[in-house]
Amino acid sequence: MDPLTLSTLLAAALPAAFEGIKGLAAAASRRWLGLSVDDEIKLKNADIERLKALAALDAPGGTPSPWVVDLRAAFRYVSAGGLIMIGSVMIGAGLYMKADEIVLVGVQVATFPFSFIFGERMVLTLNNRPK
Repeated sequence: MDPLTLSTLLAAALPAAFEGIKGLAAAASRRWLGLSVDDEIKLKNADIERLKALAALDAPGGTPSPWVVDLRAAFRYVSAGGLIMIGSVMIGAGLYMKADEIVLVGVQVATFPFSFIFGERMVLTLNNRPK
């Protein structure tokens, strides 16, 4: 398998692999360490409190400008578009200079956003979580 295909597949499969490992580790700890229902409830409540604390840290103070809100909402897609454009320029430059290494790196840079966005959606779908 060539490095380009391998890196693209790894970028798409890593989020799902980490979720699977996390689930297996949780199941193994329940099986061998014997967590009680009360302990499970305490762990879930700790997760909820952690998420609440993260949400409070992320909440802006006051009312931000609408363009700031829009930029924050679109940041992932703006950065993905930037990476795709940079990768496309690298591909064009590599083809122009007849440098296969530059073309390969450009393809990898251009495919990272696709793998990240669709890999995350795949994990959310597999876990039946809302997007």
